[in-house]
Amino acid sequence: MEFEIKPMRKKTTKEMIAHALVELSATKSINKITIQEIAEACGLTKTTFYNHFRDKYDLIVWAYAEPVRDIVSRVDGAGYGIGDAILDIIRYFDRNREFILNALKNTSGQNYFLHHVARIHFTVLRDFVAARSGGAMPEKLEILMKLYAYGTVQKTCEWLLDGAPVPAEQFAAFLEAGIPEDVKPYVYGGKVDDSAKL
Repeated sequence: MEFEIKPMRKKTTKEMIAHALVELSATKSINKITIQEIAEACGLTKTTFYNHFRDKYDLIVWAYAEPVRDIVSRVDGAGYGIGDAILDIIRYFDRNREFILNALKNTSGQNYFLHHVARIHFTVLRDFVAARSGGAMPEKLEILMKLYAYGTVQKTCEWLLDGAPVPAEQFAAFLEAGIPEDVKPYVYGGKVDDSAKL
């Protein structure tokens, strides 16, 4: 299990801290891991930890969000499309199964990991579409994207909890097929239907 960063560069302090958390989560419940343990695992002090994160739950969210944002940032519409990004996110879930399941099972309330994951996916999708649409975001589109993001995150977590009963490639294809019709022109390019702007 590895906190993923772009290849061929040195890890930042935040990435080192995230890597330590992911490694510790392989052997210990996330709700029992302390800031002191995380700091010691990467040779830093608690003060350094708090210079980068508010608390352990802020770190948990960042450790998940950063790789997902990185994956989506690679979409260029030609060689690497939205389908590739969805598949890579599913593969990320699969490769980091222990960390994600630990976070799902051992967080609750305002720190419940599933809520943060759904919000991250919606925000990443919304920002991606906004960048492709020149910033104009019809309310209908935002609602459709939120429904899609929250629904697919719930289903992906179920897929992971069920032991990935279908291969990642097949599951990613299901998720791609579920992109709402009004959202597709924004993620694939092409003509935007004026009714989507209502």
